Order: sequence, then C-alpha cells, then structure tokens
Amino acid sequence: MNRKRISPLLTKTAVTMACLGALSAHAGATINFGDDQSASFGLGLRTSYDSNGGDGQATGQSFNVDNLRLYTNFSLSKTIKATFNTEYNSATNAVSVLDAYAQIEPMQEFNFWVGRLLPPSDRANMDGPFYINVWSYPGIASVYPEQYLDGRDQGATVWGVVANQRLTYAVGGFQGRESSAVNNSGRGGSKNLMYTARLNYNFWDTMLDPAYYASSTYYGTKDVLALGLAGMNQKNGVSTATGVNADYKAWNVDFLMEKKVLDGGAFTVEGAYYKVDTQNTLDSYCSVAATTDCWGGAVAQGTSHLGTVEFLFPQKVGWGKIQPFYRYQDFKPDAVDNGIGLGQTVRTQKNDVGLNYVIKGHDARVSVVYEETNKAGLPSINSFIIGMQLQF
Repeated sequence: MNRKRISPLLTKTAVTMACLGALSAHAGATINFGDDQSASFGLGLRTSYDSNGGDGQATGQSFNVDNLRLYTNFSLSKTIKATFNTEYNSATNAVSVLDAYAQIEPMQEFNFWVGRLLPPSDRANMDGPFYINVWSYPGIASVYPEQYLDGRDQGATVWGVVANQRLTYAVGGFQGRESSAVNNSGRGGSKNLMYTARLNYNFWDTMLDPAYYASSTYYGTKDVLALGLAGMNQKNGVSTATGVNADYKAWNVDFLMEKKVLDGGAFTVEGAYYKVDTQNTLDSYCSVAATTDCWGGAVAQGTSHLGTVEFLFPQKVGWGKIQPFYRYQDFKPDAVDNGIGLGQTVRTQKNDVGLNYVIKGHDARVSVVYEETNKAGLPSINSFIIGMQLQF
C-alpha cells in the first residue's frame, strides 16, 4: 500500500473509532473502508466467583476476572489479513499479547498464517476457554504445553478445508519447548522447532467453525459427528537438570457427537485420549529453570483421557436454556514420572458436574459447577464456581 492510500485510510479510521461508542453491542463491530478493506473489533469477558477447599484445608473465596480479551481483525484485501488479540492477567494486572499473526488466505483449501497463534492441537486447545462446554479448561487431560497464554506459540501453519468441506487439515512449525541451556539458541526457544499437525473430519454437518478452530458444543444448532487426530514432536524438547536431553512426542485422538433433539434441545458426548512420550526421561530442568528459560513448563510422560456428557433442554426458562453436564478427566503418569520428587507428578483425576444457563450461545452464558480434584496420596480439593461469559 502506498502513502496516498494510507493517509485517507488512517483518517477514516480515526473518525470511525471516535464513533465506535455509538455502535450497537453485538458479536463484533466491523468498519468497512471499501476495496475489501475492513477492521473489526470485539470483546470477550469471563468472570467468576470461586469457593474452594478440601480435607483439612481452609475454605477460600474469591471473585475473579478469568479472561478479558480485546479482539481485533484487519483486512487489507480478500487475501491479506491480520489478527491482533490481547489478554488481561488479573494476577499481575497486566495486558499481554494473546494473538498476533498475518494471514494469507487465497482459497478455502490453502491458507498460511504466521506469528503468535494457536498451534494445531487437540479440540480442547482449539476451543479455548470461550468455546468449551464446561467452565474450567480441561487441563488435567489436555497435556500439550503452553508457550504463552492459552496454548499460543510463535510459528507458522498451513491449513485448509478439503474433501467436500468435511476434512480440515493443519500443519505447522513452532518455537516449541525449551531445552536445557546446553542446547538452546537463546532465551525463549529450543534450537529445534516443534512440528504440530491436526486432522478433523466432520461426518454430519460441515463448516462448523471459522478456520481450524473448534467448539465442544453448538447448543442444538448443528448435528455434529467429528473425529480429530493431533500430534506434536520436538527433538531435544525435554531436559534433565543435568543437561541430558530427550525428544518430546505427544498425540491425541478426540471425538465429538452432538445431536439435535426435541425441537430445540441437544444431546452431546465428547471424549479424548492423549499419550505423551519423553523417552523415559524426567523433565526436571523445566521444574527448576526460570520461566523465561522454559516457557512450556514441565511435562510428564503418561496417558490421559476425558469424557463429557451433557443435555440441552429445549424449553426456555426465562432468558435462556438449561444444559446440565458431567465431565471426567484422568491423567496417569508412567513409572518414570510417577512420584513426588523434582519434576515428577502423580495420578490425577477430576470430576466436574453442573449446568450452563445458555442465553445466547457462547456469547452469553452463565455456568454453575462443582469440581472435585483428586491426586494420589493427597487430600481432595473441592471447588464451587459460578461463572459468566460474554462476548460482543
């Protein structure tokens, strides 16, 4: 774009931004500049009350801002676009970059994204906190490491939708996990890239979500039967405290079925299985390293799974519909990671039971949930949460 085109565009942007307060609230406001140029803005908020405790533990209570996000998308043409999203961290009272990536999208079958974004991974990670079917993220079972906020990493991915719009593929290379200081190329990433991939096939309805993102419930608007397969691999992605390195490998298969019933209701079943392989190496370096040297955090070798069942009642009660749910998670470490020493973990199980009050899909929902987390040899931890999420 040359200077003569930039100046009028910036002028229009400044004028229009001043008028944004007059726009009606909805799921994103779009400003069109002509010639396929536009900018859109949105806001996402998750806030909750949490009461938690356990055997022999004092009960704690808190009000939380779980997520606060500003969404922005920009289009230079039909093919060239960019996304910039932020996340507020209530613990540090700071705003950080969540997503920042350029998009080259010439056709449905082939797209290229590069920057900071979600790597191809399991359905739960591709849902994110706003599109899962239970309030809390399933972090017991979903074992893929996070580099930044909510599973983001810096890298590039190629993705597309093929086979009569039924198969979504995504393949990428990312900064990945940190290895020990002996082998790294500077703070913030191993010298070996992490390669990731995901395939998802929709047997029933198609084109359910934008891009390769996902949801774990569609609130009775779709008939869904989907099967996904994802994996990650990084050479020397695991390190001991003494500088011994091993490869990191992980894969999972996930399944989602949601069937419309009773003229407005829906029955949903979701499941996933995960396997992590660290070549029988205890990932102890990441347990003691500064966070800037090991952004992915320690991982444990083992298997995990989750299962969720829920039912959306068709009748409205006041503003919305009621959707009770139950979710079970279980992570079982292999022998190399099964203990309480440095970098080790224990078998962990978690039950979530509650209900969603669905006012406007993922854009307006209230959740009430009781959580019970059990770690082998330790007292159980119980939580009662009331949460609300809104997206504009």
